[in-house]
Amino acid sequence: MFRKLYKEASNDIEEDKSFKKTTIEKMLNKNVIKKRPKHFFKFAVIMVAIVVLFSFFIKSNRVNTYAIAEPTYPTKIKFDNFDEKINREEDIDESFLKKLKDFSIKTSSLVLRKTDKDTNSLYSPISLYMSLSMASETANGDTQKEILEALNMHNIEIVRSETGKLFRRLYYHNEIGKLSFGNSLWLNKDVEFNNDLLDLLAKEYYTSSFSLDFNDKESPKKISKWVSDQTGGKLGNNSDDFSFNSDDIMTLINTIYFYDEWVDRFNVENTKEDDFYLANGSTVKSDFMNMTYSSHGFVGVDGYTVSYLNLKNGGRMIFVLPDEGVSPYDIVSDPELLDEALNSLSTGERQMGEVIFKIPKFNFSSSLKLEDICKTLGIEKAFETTADFTNLSNTKPLFISNIKQNSTISIDEKGVEAVAFTQIDYCGSAQPDGKAEMILNRPFIFAITGVEGSPLFVGIINNPNI
Repeated sequence: MFRKLYKEASNDIEEDKSFKKTTIEKMLNKNVIKKRPKHFFKFAVIMVAIVVLFSFFIKSNRVNTYAIAEPTYPTKIKFDNFDEKINREEDIDESFLKKLKDFSIKTSSLVLRKTDKDTNSLYSPISLYMSLSMASETANGDTQKEILEALNMHNIEIVRSETGKLFRRLYYHNEIGKLSFGNSLWLNKDVEFNNDLLDLLAKEYYTSSFSLDFNDKESPKKISKWVSDQTGGKLGNNSDDFSFNSDDIMTLINTIYFYDEWVDRFNVENTKEDDFYLANGSTVKSDFMNMTYSSHGFVGVDGYTVSYLNLKNGGRMIFVLPDEGVSPYDIVSDPELLDEALNSLSTGERQMGEVIFKIPKFNFSSSLKLEDICKTLGIEKAFETTADFTNLSNTKPLFISNIKQNSTISIDEKGVEAVAFTQIDYCGSAQPDGKAEMILNRPFIFAITGVEGSPLFVGIINNPNI
């Protein structure tokens, strides 16, 4: 029918020698509409039909996902709307924050000291925390107790209330940057789950729950798309990362997306190529961003120098430069030393003085297997067939089979972007009195913190060109 309409309209136009505007765009001209309403109507029908058919085609090929339980996320607040930001702030239990930081330092040490010394490493302690906190809600008895103790927590009610507050306190999404978390459960449609728990997770942890056919080869694409959407397309683009085994029952995923701009941007014209010295003594060329502060905070102690760059939404990026002859792994392998280095800027050792920054631009991804780390933390029963996850489902056996984390980070003259997902199958001025040179031309440690100093990412740069 549409082909017939198109042919008739074309013949009419061809017969009218004075009517030479043959494109659809020209036919939408007001004068043409007045002159040839019949022709316009025929072409309008054709265009509507094309749109309908195209929409049907897109819809039939789209991977649709429908939530069983769905949270209501905090609304966006403009960057300069300080009153609204203050109104949203909630008091977070200080002991909870201390335990969260202890968990972050301990796990960062356990993870990073085991990484390849020839490549760069990135780990998100806040993403693992969010994932395990949700996993603790699904567990019961000794299984839950072990997960809570690994988190340095001993009360599920505190975890529940304070994690929600932390989510809201850290969250921002404005014209300058974004820090957001995404939590989701992907549930085998053939298994019966506790709907009350799914509602609780949606309310307290902002968790979406989805029912999937685990035997459908298209299902991994749905998870992949969700992760990609949550991470700005930086992660989740390979659906093979989310494939199922025949015995899988559920996949739990946390994502974190972070982007912010430096308070003081680097001048692109000052970015120069120079040598970066690898641990084995060889060198590689890298592009270094350069900036000097006449009065800026730093810590210079035996073993390392620490300084930072402020971010516009209240966070900061901390850089720890080991002394020559000292390896980053000498620091990250000792939780107390790592804690001391990352928190030294808030202690009495902090100085004010000239700080020269020379930072290599870098962009890399990292992939970590975290089951052994969790077992080292004391989580054992959750990995056994006798695990108690009856808060989630009465299906037996039901246990955790896999925990992994993928992440990526990049920094440039404008700011820093870092994203991660964790999957359980199941973050004034004073008179100068010194000087620091943050010439990061050899392996170094970095961390990104949010408000309240919550560690979001901790990593090591061994080679900025990888």
